[in-house]
Amino acid sequence: MKKLRRLSEIAAEVRQRNQHLCLSARLLALMLVVVAGFDIISTNAALAAGHLEGNPAVGYFQDQLGTWWSVPKIGIHLLLAMLILWLPSRKMILMARVVVVGYLAIVFNNFYFAGWLV
Repeated sequence: MKKLRRLSEIAAEVRQRNQHLCLSARLLALMLVVVAGFDIISTNAALAAGHLEGNPAVGYFQDQLGTWWSVPKIGIHLLLAMLILWLPSRKMILMARVVVVGYLAIVFNNFYFAGWLV
């Protein structure tokens, strides 16, 4: 508990020192969750068009959970968004930007495979 309390104190100090990082963290956390939602929609569209899931972990969730496969996926993204908000730093913001841009590429690829972008 002491370590968790100390990490919370450090995170609070970082947030107080740099409001710009906090604003960027909020925006990127929101973008991550929104893009994750579009990833689920685009994945379902690509699957409906006859394509297969490329990520083996997500494929496992699809096999085991059926139509509920997106619950663990969105849960992971929510945890990542909380981590971005909890520990905003320049390094975290940079990594979050890369992840959001990468996910956007995946979403556009899925929509392309589904025939929605022609």
